[in-house]
Amino acid sequence: MSLFATLFGGMLVTALLYGLGRRLRLSNFWSAVSAAGLTSVAYAAQVVATRPGLDVITLHLVAYPTVALLLYQLYGDKVRHARAIHWVPKLLLGFFTVLTVLYGGFIYVAGHGLPPALAGWLLPGTQGKPVYTGFAGVVEHNQAAAKGIAQHLKMEDRLARQGWRLEISGLTDVRADRPQLVTVHVYDRSGRGVDGVDIRLATGRPGQPAPPAVRLEGDGSAGYHTTLAPMPAGSWVAYLSLHTADGSPVLLEHTLVVQ
Repeated sequence: MSLFATLFGGMLVTALLYGLGRRLRLSNFWSAVSAAGLTSVAYAAQVVATRPGLDVITLHLVAYPTVALLLYQLYGDKVRHARAIHWVPKLLLGFFTVLTVLYGGFIYVAGHGLPPALAGWLLPGTQGKPVYTGFAGVVEHNQAAAKGIAQHLKMEDRLARQGWRLEISGLTDVRADRPQLVTVHVYDRSGRGVDGVDIRLATGRPGQPAPPAVRLEGDGSAGYHTTLAPMPAGSWVAYLSLHTADGSPVLLEHTLVVQ
C-alpha cells in the first residue's frame, strides 16, 4: 500500500470513525480517542507487515491524532462552532496539519519522485524525456553506510580475483506494476560460462532493510534467471549476492528506477 493511501486515507478513516462515534452517541472525547486509536492500531498491523522507516511511522502516528484533535476542538460539546476556539489551539492545529502534509509530500517524492503531471509543470521542457526526481540522498546515515564505498570496492575486487565477469539484464527500463524478468550470466577469465553458482536477488527501498532474497534458477548455460514481483514506481535498490568457490559471498547493489 502506498504512502499516499496510508497517510491521507488513514486521516480520512480517522474522520469517518469520529463521525461514527458521534452517531453512536459516544462523548466527544471518546469519539476522538477511539478514532485515533483504532486507526493507529490498524496502521501498526501494516507496520509489522511492511516494516517502513521510522520517519514514515512517526508521520502516520502524528497525523491520525492531529485529525482527531482537530475534530474534538471543532465539534466539542461545549464548543458550538470554530469561532469559539481560542487562536492558540487554532494555530497549533494548523501548524501540525501543514507539517503533516508537507512532510508526507517530501517522503513521497523521496521514494517515488514527482508525479509526471507535476514534474511537467515544475520542470518545463521535460515532456517525452525520463525525469528522475527521487531524492538521491535517501539512504541510511550510520557507520555501516559510511563504509559503503569501501565495501563496494572490496566486493568488486573479490569478484575480479575469483575471475568472474557478470552480464546482468532486466534491471533497466523497469515498468511499474509489471513483473520483470532478470537474467544473470557468469563467465570465467576465458569467457566460458560458469555453472552451479548460488545467486540470490532482493529488492528494497533505499535506506530500508532488504527483504528476503530469492534464488535465481540456472538454465544450464551459465545463465540464471528469476522474475521480480511488480513494484510501484519510484527509486529501488537491487541486492545481488553470489557465493564463490571458497564460500565467501560477493554482495553487489544496483539502483533501480521504476517508471
